Amino acid sequence: MSAKKIYKGKEKFAVRSLKGVGYWFLGEFMCFFVCATLLVFMKSMLFLKLFISLCTAALTLGLFFNWAHYAAISDKNSVKFHGMEYDRHMPLKMAVIGPIFSYIMLICLYLSKLGVIPDIYRFYLWLNVWILPFVTLFAGAEQRTNIEFLTGAGLAGITALVLVQPVVIYASYILTYKEIDVAKILMYKKDKKQ
Repeated sequence: MSAKKIYKGKEKFAVRSLKGVGYWFLGEFMCFFVCATLLVFMKSMLFLKLFISLCTAALTLGLFFNWAHYAAISDKNSVKFHGMEYDRHMPLKMAVIGPIFSYIMLICLYLSKLGVIPDIYRFYLWLNVWILPFVTLFAGAEQRTNIEFLTGAGLAGITALVLVQPVVIYASYILTYKEIDVAKILMYKKDKKQ
């Protein structure tokens, strides 16, 4: 389908940014639905907690992958067929803009942990609902409700999860733009062009 994409002009960065933020909201909504419907199972069964964690990560990161993948195809077609100039900073811009709300809320979480602002931890988890199953998997009940009980390791884990988002966006864009087939490389130990 991507090879048949019709050129409609270079996409404005503001429009692309709104799409990325829209994907973030869509991911949060879908993860909220998954977590809300399976909340009963998240309290007791380890296997289901792990399954729900993987599902929410796949939803969120998959939406960002999709956004970056099709943006890279569009940009490559614009450069290749229509002589547009390649913006080498585009993957970085997209990695910063797409999950911007995740970064802002993570900064607020750090400020809350430092006592600069009131405890927002419970709200943080529900506003970043794709992270909630991971916290449920690794933390006790008190560590999910009160910032005082959030350990340094827990804060580092949440930070790592947030930083996975820009990595996925950046890598997806670069690999798609350069037409690198990671699955083929891993499966057949050679590049598509060889």
